[in-house]
Amino acid sequence: MKVENPPLTVALLAGGKSSRMGKDKAFLKFNEKTFIQIIYEELKDFDEILLSVKKENLEKYAFLPVKKISDEKVDAGPLEGIKTSLMESKNELVFITACDMPFIKKELPLSLLDFYSSDYDAYVPVLKGRTEPLCAIYKKSILPLVENHLQKADYKLSILLDDIKVKYIQMEKTSLSEKIFSNINTEEDYEKLNGPCIFSVSGFKKSGKTSLILSLQNELSLRGYTFSVIKHDGHDCFTDAEGTDTFRFSQAGALSTCVFSDRRYAFFASESVTVDTLIEKTKKLSTLPDFIIIEGMKNAPFPKVEVLRKDVSCESCCKKEEHICFVSDFAFSSEDNIPSFDFSDVKKITDTILNYFHKGLEK
Repeated sequence: MKVENPPLTVALLAGGKSSRMGKDKAFLKFNEKTFIQIIYEELKDFDEILLSVKKENLEKYAFLPVKKISDEKVDAGPLEGIKTSLMESKNELVFITACDMPFIKKELPLSLLDFYSSDYDAYVPVLKGRTEPLCAIYKKSILPLVENHLQKADYKLSILLDDIKVKYIQMEKTSLSEKIFSNINTEEDYEKLNGPCIFSVSGFKKSGKTSLILSLQNELSLRGYTFSVIKHDGHDCFTDAEGTDTFRFSQAGALSTCVFSDRRYAFFASESVTVDTLIEKTKKLSTLPDFIIIEGMKNAPFPKVEVLRKDVSCESCCKKEEHICFVSDFAFSSEDNIPSFDFSDVKKITDTILNYFHKGLEK
């Protein structure tokens, strides 16, 4: 269904150099789709879709059923893309977005439209004090100002914003996820995007962490996802079993022992290790898991499913900004409207985890 009232043009900017990435970001893949496909499919129901690309790259985008436009001035950055988008738009309002934002959601331009008023020339999100001019709405009427800035070689968008009437919209006051604004600019960013999704199931001892992880593993397996599990034990009460050969080797002074077969191995060493080291070892497995689930580590900076049990603790022990959701055996609600589920709601918990990491609800 077309989004109306007022009509909105969406302009996808794909004419950049991708210099930090070293290759065309629009054709990077996430969940088996290119960034440009993901963004187009999310925003395609608006009144008009434009794609701003370099002239020499027009053929590369022939598969997209949108109007293609190209920059007249080279090396002018996104300001040139904004200019051509405003020129070609059939609507007064144009939502500009970059091709390196695979988490963009149609709710963002719809949310910006809620603030529409004839008093402003642009509607720009602000996240944690940082303006986001490349996922903002601009009026076609500012085109002469944009052209003037290009003629003067004032290519910075911040300079343009200083010259027009801008409605700055604090995103913290909306229900939108800050991940919408994530840019994938470097190889490191891209590796994190396509690497395993890492989260911890945290809570006090005997709150039900292990049982919940087993339930989540079963549900993830049913949906076709793979996973590895890292367990933190604060009491150092694990070892190779007494009486085994590896135990005897350790008792005799071996610095480390390892036992292996054609299908698996176990390694034991008496030295300290960090969870980050274990995560890196997991990433080097011949088969990379979709998820790395960490049991415990309530004070570590991972996204968390926090477990609460009324016989153990009824209060959160984790930082609120790290929560994915709560799981409890009593009616619990957080002050920050973080989702809360019963232990039996495994499907909903799994849905929430997958949504958090922008995975499809079914693989």
